[in-house]
Amino acid sequence: MNSDRHLIFTPNGYQFSTKPIETAANFILQGVENDLHGCSLYGGGGLGKSSAVLYLTDHCAQWLVDEDEEPIGVASRFIMPSGVRRSDGAFFTAVCNGLKISNTDRLSPKRGKERFVNFVKTRCGQARQSLMVMFIDCAQRITRAEYEFLADVDEQLTDAQLRLFLVFVRQSDATGIEVSDDWSDYPSHMVRRWFMATHAFQPLMGTAEVMHALSRYDTEACWPTSDMPFSRYFARNAFDGGWTLAQQAQLLMDGVNALRLEAGMNATEGWPMQTFTHTVRYLLTNIAGRDPNFEQFTKEHVREALVATGYLRLEYVRANLILPREVA
Repeated sequence: MNSDRHLIFTPNGYQFSTKPIETAANFILQGVENDLHGCSLYGGGGLGKSSAVLYLTDHCAQWLVDEDEEPIGVASRFIMPSGVRRSDGAFFTAVCNGLKISNTDRLSPKRGKERFVNFVKTRCGQARQSLMVMFIDCAQRITRAEYEFLADVDEQLTDAQLRLFLVFVRQSDATGIEVSDDWSDYPSHMVRRWFMATHAFQPLMGTAEVMHALSRYDTEACWPTSDMPFSRYFARNAFDGGWTLAQQAQLLMDGVNALRLEAGMNATEGWPMQTFTHTVRYLLTNIAGRDPNFEQFTKEHVREALVATGYLRLEYVRANLILPREVA
């Protein structure tokens, strides 16, 4: 088995739809239908927000549709860089660089804004649509003044009879610890434009959502052919004999909570995507893929995978606790 080529080893994880992503997509669609100009998604670190943004951008034809499944717009994304930007020129340079539409190190404010506006016009024109959903990842880095710059762009596109729906994807705080959204800190004209609706992006919640995510490895995530889902590739004999990864969702959730209780933490219904995908990859590649007699995972396998992939480290940060040395 040539593991170096398998898609499960895609940097930052192979992308597929989950229930939290479906919920986020429906939330965005509701905002579009309600004639809003944008919305906010927020949450702590490791929940899968950036992966969701990537998936929703790359697969907009599957969800950015009307009741008849006809496309209603296009999507794009960029990551808001860190650092201090002291002018609108610096802001639009950062945006254009993020969208890969700049060929100079520094644009004039006028030229930068024009390129941003023309990018939206061109993408919408090519698709014959009037709506662009633009995801701004790490949007907590946007300053109050920079929201005013975005308002100028929004007004120009409205005058051009186009819609720019901005989705501000924000980390709850600098450490990634979950806190409440901060929409109330903005002035009323910004709230009216972009923050009339906010959504807390959630981890996989409960066994049903974990089972749904695991089923993607059994059905939709395939390589190198459509009859070779990931779970079959690494455990072909077991899969062909009737075993599936989704069948073991409860075992995995039980393993998560057993490890949490062992480490002095409360049981949970939530499982962040970062440690979920790492755990599944470990189980398939390091356990099932290396055992020709594999039949199914055991609780010992699950514990090994959770420990090896650092599940507790992220959970202690998310809970703002100090990780005991014995479980570090």
